[in-house]
Amino acid sequence: MYGFVVIKYSEIGTKGKNRKIFESKLMNNIVLQLNHSVKVKKIYGRIIVFPKDNIKIDKKMLYSLKKVFGIKSISPAIEVEKDYNDIKNKIIWLLKENHVESGTFKIDARRTDKSFPIRSFDLNKKLGEDILNEFNKLTVDVHKPEYLIKVEIRQELSFVYFENIECFAGYPVGAGGKASIMLSGGIDSPVAAWTMMKRGLKLNAISFYSPPSNGEKTIFKLLELSKKLSEFYPFNFYHYIIPFTEVQMAIKKLKKDSYSLIMQRRSMLRIASKLAWHTGSAALITGENLGQVASQTLENMITISEATDMLILRPLIGYEKLDIVRKSKEIGTYDISILPYKDSCVAFLPKSPATKSFVDKIKLMENKIEDIKTLELNALNNSLVYIIKNGSIIDNYVFSEKEGLNNE
Repeated sequence: MYGFVVIKYSEIGTKGKNRKIFESKLMNNIVLQLNHSVKVKKIYGRIIVFPKDNIKIDKKMLYSLKKVFGIKSISPAIEVEKDYNDIKNKIIWLLKENHVESGTFKIDARRTDKSFPIRSFDLNKKLGEDILNEFNKLTVDVHKPEYLIKVEIRQELSFVYFENIECFAGYPVGAGGKASIMLSGGIDSPVAAWTMMKRGLKLNAISFYSPPSNGEKTIFKLLELSKKLSEFYPFNFYHYIIPFTEVQMAIKKLKKDSYSLIMQRRSMLRIASKLAWHTGSAALITGENLGQVASQTLENMITISEATDMLILRPLIGYEKLDIVRKSKEIGTYDISILPYKDSCVAFLPKSPATKSFVDKIKLMENKIEDIKTLELNALNNSLVYIIKNGSIIDNYVFSEKEGLNNE
C-alpha cells in the first residue's frame, strides 16, 4: 500500500555544521533498529525509509520506528508524479484505501521544487475542491481537521500522506557518548536510563543482587527491565549483574547498622566505576530522586558520591514521583518494576537508616572492613553478563570467563 516512511526530526534540525553527524547517526540507528530490512535516504529536513525486497510497511515496522530516539514523527507515504492529476488521484485512492468517507480535512501542500507550475496556495485550493466533489460527506476545517493531508513537492521526491505518528524525539543513541546505568529493580532507574538514551547516550546496565536472599527471581526482573529498555536501543545492550552478598556481610560485621546502607551504596559506586571505565563509559547514571529515601538526602548523596571520581548523572533528581510513575507506564517498565522481588539493598536494609552522614566518619568505618577491595573485585569478576537485542537475550557469560579485572 505505502511505498516508504517519511521521518521528521526536531532538535537535530537546530544543529549547525555538525547536523550531518546527527542525521547520519539517526539513519544508521534506523537501519539497525529494523535489522537491515530497510534502506534510508536523506533529503532536506527529512529522512525517507524504504523497505527492502517484499517487506511491507506494517504496524510492526511503524512500532519499531517509533522507538528510535531522534525521530519526532513518522508518516507512511506514497510517491506521486509531479503532475496535478496524479497527485489528486493518489490522494483519493489513499483516502478510500483507509476507508475515509466522512469527517473534516485540510490540504497542506508544500512546493519546494519551484519548477512545479502550481503554487502551494493554489494547489491547496484546487485539491480541496476536487476532494469535496469526490467525497460529499467530507468538509473542510483549516483549524482542527480530522485528516491533515500533506503534499510535498520536492526536487528529489514528491509524496503524499495524512498519518502523522508522534514519536519521542530527542537525539539518536550514540550521539552523546556512553555511560553506565546503575539499574535497580525499582521504578526510577529504568526511567533514568530511558531518559538518558533519549538524550543520545549509549548505555550498558550495572545491577547488584544478593544470593541467597534474592536470586533467580531478582535476576529475572532485572533482565525483563533490560529487555524492555533494549527495545529503544539499536545496539547490543550489555547488562552486568553483580553478586554483592560477601561485601554486604563484611559491612554487616561492623555492626554500624544505621550507616550500613550508605557504605553499601559507596561500595556499589566503586565497583560500578571500575566496570564503567572498563566498558568505555564516561559517566554513571542513577535513578536517585532528592529526599525520596534515606540514602537520597543531600547529605547522604554527597557522602556516597565521594566514593568515585566518575561523573554521576541524576536525570530524575527533581522529578515528582507521580511524574516518574507516569513515564514508567508510558515506556512499559512499570509493571515489571512493581514485581515483588527484592533488590540487593532491600535484602540488607537496616531498620533505621541514617538520613545524614559525614565522609570522614564513613571512611573510618570502611577502613575497618577487612579486604574490602578484594571482596569488591571478586564480586565484579563473578558478575553475570547478558547481551540483549530487541527484547531478547542473545548471549550470556560470567565476567571473569571473557573479560576479568585485577586490583591494578
